[in-house]
Amino acid sequence: VRENRELMSRAAALDVLERENASLRNALEIENEMGRDVIPANVFNINLGPDGYNVLLNKGLEDGVSKDDVVITEFKELVGVVSEVSGNFSRVLFVSDPEFKITARVLGYESAGIARGAYGEGMLLELITKDDEIKEQDILVSTGDDMFPPALIIGIVAHVEVNDAQTFKKVRLEPAVAGQRIGSVVVLKRNEGR
Repeated sequence: VRENRELMSRAAALDVLERENASLRNALEIENEMGRDVIPANVFNINLGPDGYNVLLNKGLEDGVSKDDVVITEFKELVGVVSEVSGNFSRVLFVSDPEFKITARVLGYESAGIARGAYGEGMLLELITKDDEIKEQDILVSTGDDMFPPALIIGIVAHVEVNDAQTFKKVRLEPAVAGQRIGSVVVLKRNEGR
């Protein structure tokens, strides 16, 4: 019985080390590709409360995280932006929160607008005119025209509504991180370069 417990304990420790190693490799690749300092982190809480989404990271001031740092997955899917930082944890303004906004464009087209959080609707893409090319299943990426680096995956167009009486289309997005378990993330530092 004792040997089994020791083996289980070693297997658990090995599993943690393998996951940590993979997370660090991914963070290093992102750091090299994006030319920004990064901090590997984990989401330890995500829920929707009366005051909006509550997304907490296990890294904070002690680890070098700062307000307005960008949080992404290992696949460069946008999670949000750091809104508050404490000693050993941080709060993230999630992409589906109405306070969240980012300049976005349709991958492969010139159509661009402002993507903003919309709680239960996911996200909305504003300022898309009737002449702009956009359809369901199109992918939205960051433009790099604001505090966010370019080419981060924001989401997928879920619905496009055209009303001839209105100048703009109503476009609803499904955030790239919607419906998936968010565990390991990468915090992109605001400062450009190294």
